[in-house]
Amino acid sequence: MNILAIGAHPDDIEHNCGGTLAKYAKLGHKVFTATATNGNIGSATLPMEEIAAIRKEEARRAAALIGAEYICLDYDDEMFFEDKAARYAFIDLVRYCKADVILTHSPEDYNPDHELTSKIISDIPVMIPIEKIKTKNPAYDKIPVIVYFEPAHGLGFIPTEYVDITDTIETKIAMLSEHKSQALWMQDNYKGTYDDGDFFEEARAISRYRGIQCGVKYAEGFRMANDAFRVVPYRVLP
Repeated sequence: MNILAIGAHPDDIEHNCGGTLAKYAKLGHKVFTATATNGNIGSATLPMEEIAAIRKEEARRAAALIGAEYICLDYDDEMFFEDKAARYAFIDLVRYCKADVILTHSPEDYNPDHELTSKIISDIPVMIPIEKIKTKNPAYDKIPVIVYFEPAHGLGFIPTEYVDITDTIETKIAMLSEHKSQALWMQDNYKGTYDDGDFFEEARAISRYRGIQCGVKYAEGFRMANDAFRVVPYRVLP
């Protein structure tokens, strides 16, 4: 299958579904990672253009750890809004990847970029095969399955599907560890609440919590976007 994980910002994907993506890759599926924005406000000291370049490179290196291809739609961080061009950009991205399954943010999240990314992805599946909607990449005969990963800290999110990532937890942490600039940003932006290890340890702690819920050591939790497209979970998530 072709698997697309799209987040709003660099590091969102690795934090929330990196272990699952690593499992998909190990099973031989083609994995794409994408971000709507370039993360260009993610530094307290660096110019926006410079930090955007750094964060895109970090995302590229994280994807490379599992042989995935990274794509950035390059919208400004926290200044991402929906219009016709944005909808076309998302449709074209999905068509480029020929995605069978898309993993993205939950519709209810703390960040507007997260929620808008989720909304657009949730709105467009039925448009993917329509030839009259013209994009650079052609329509293909598939309506992708949409799967939501959990919001930051898992607050208010009750998974309906779990993926055992016990064998890929270290890969998940390695992917996340490529995002060194985000760890620094968390320290600068939330002084007194984060230290060097918290950004990465949080991902391990949440994975352990989800593992406890489903009877394994480490897991990631998900919800299906729409029961109309529901399939047997084991055929959607490894």
